[in-house]
Amino acid sequence: MKKITLLSFVLTLFTTVSFGQVTEGQNYMSIGTFNSLTIVLPEGSEKDAAKEWVKFFKEYGKTKKNRKTDEYFTDNAEILGMSSNSVDVYAKFDGNTMTAWFDLGGAYLSSNRHPEGYALGEQILMDFGLHLKIVMVEEEVKAEEKTLKDLEADHERLVKDKATLEKNIEDWKAKIAQAEMDIEQNISDQKAKTNEIGQQMTIIEQIKARLAELKAQ
Repeated sequence: MKKITLLSFVLTLFTTVSFGQVTEGQNYMSIGTFNSLTIVLPEGSEKDAAKEWVKFFKEYGKTKKNRKTDEYFTDNAEILGMSSNSVDVYAKFDGNTMTAWFDLGGAYLSSNRHPEGYALGEQILMDFGLHLKIVMVEEEVKAEEKTLKDLEADHERLVKDKATLEKNIEDWKAKIAQAEMDIEQNISDQKAKTNEIGQQMTIIEQIKARLAELKAQ
């Protein structure tokens, strides 16, 4: 049996207020209508409630799903404090509402006939509600941690992009400086080439003059 500490008890009270009180009543299931306990589980737990019940209740016995009845059945569960005999437990889930039947062997758990056992059954359901809430918050933490990891990866990428851009700027600055030097050299080369052209034109004019003299003879 699960140990109920003061903290667990306080959390259980909080869970009960938050998720809904455990109620007792006659409810129908696959083999008839019997006394049962019903609890409203944390909102949003509908998808995983049944799967988590199998995990949560495994310390008392092995739980299997009956696909024909859509019920979860634990055969010969050992629940100390509820009964000296083994207990057959049926559970059904409808949205975020869970109903459980505890067959003590000839009688179903009720507050009138089994006050101590009923208190334990009620505690088990409230502990399960708390367990579900913890699972949901743990999943929320995982989701937020994944978001954080994605954000950190984005930040790391941005840092690398900045480093690349800064290197590009330095490369571009060096290329611009070299281009400016090349322009100065180009201007100097243009002047030198202009002088060479002038000299070449002078040479051509001199040769043409000589050619004209030869033709005039």
